[in-house]
Amino acid sequence: MNMLNTLLPSLTNNAARSIPLVLVAALAVEATAQNLVPNPSFEDTARCNAEYDPVLLSAPPWFNINRATPDIYDCDLVQRCGEVWDPADPDVQLSGFQYARTGSRFVGAYHWYGANSSDTKEYLTVRLTTELVAQAVYSVSLSYSRADGFVLATDRISVFFGTDSFYVNDFRTVHVQPQVDLVDPDHEYLTNAEDWVQLTGAFVAAGGERYMTIGSFLDSSQVNGTIAPTGFLQYAYYYYDDVAVIEEPRSGIHELAFSGYLLVDGNLRLKGLPDNTYAARVIDATGRVIQELDQVLSNSGHADIPLGDQEMAYGLYLVSVWSKEGRGATRFVCLNPRRVSIPR
Repeated sequence: MNMLNTLLPSLTNNAARSIPLVLVAALAVEATAQNLVPNPSFEDTARCNAEYDPVLLSAPPWFNINRATPDIYDCDLVQRCGEVWDPADPDVQLSGFQYARTGSRFVGAYHWYGANSSDTKEYLTVRLTTELVAQAVYSVSLSYSRADGFVLATDRISVFFGTDSFYVNDFRTVHVQPQVDLVDPDHEYLTNAEDWVQLTGAFVAAGGERYMTIGSFLDSSQVNGTIAPTGFLQYAYYYYDDVAVIEEPRSGIHELAFSGYLLVDGNLRLKGLPDNTYAARVIDATGRVIQELDQVLSNSGHADIPLGDQEMAYGLYLVSVWSKEGRGATRFVCLNPRRVSIPR
């Protein structure tokens, strides 16, 4: 299975600052793209025997940004490092045994203690191998599995990118605005405890971001959560593995080449798009979804996308289209800030 077919099953939905996987799939044309996340599957144990630290010394260069303590699990029962994850251990079965998706190690973190309860949150942070480039599009992905001994589930795993590291001397929610909310397009909640499920999204970098933090940035009363099919411990706890941040090609997509511009009637005109029926999504420079349609018809080399009653601020926008035959993306500029209203 090629890279695009692997990516297509997952996408982000209506998160305020995220771009869906379909855009990532539209942009991902180089299977050898560089992953900017060091130690992405937590296999590096170079500092395992140093003084105790549940993250930094078990999976460098990952570290923790608050007083809560995420876990590093090790399925290697011979060369043990981190929390030994032995399926014969009753406590392991109680939490919910899962083998690492790749290698022998993965991580786990508490996301939610239930509505209007403790705001305890666990986070994992890493310094990327290079700074992100302004206006470049980056795909962000990880694989999750719900610990099936825990009965709660949420609808997202969020990712924040910052220009510097920080530490909060508290165990509760870190209040920053994540650029990406990773969700499962096929299910409202992240409840799968049998498999590793890849979640993929993307965002447009402001420039200079170097640190990535994974977790939940919502207080307990704000979380969209549910009761999972299995479990009895009254928390939402997730395993992560195989984290990736990849810059997508900045020169456009070779499969489909077209241009886009705004019309006075509230439509976005795509010019030079081969005749076909496409799915389409429009986002602004921060990743906010402006419009998403399942069927956009291109006829005689052009297609029109209605933008609805949206605030169109001055600036750069991105439209992506995809079908079974091709994928592509192009940028367009709104020069006149206005509310776009479609004539009824």
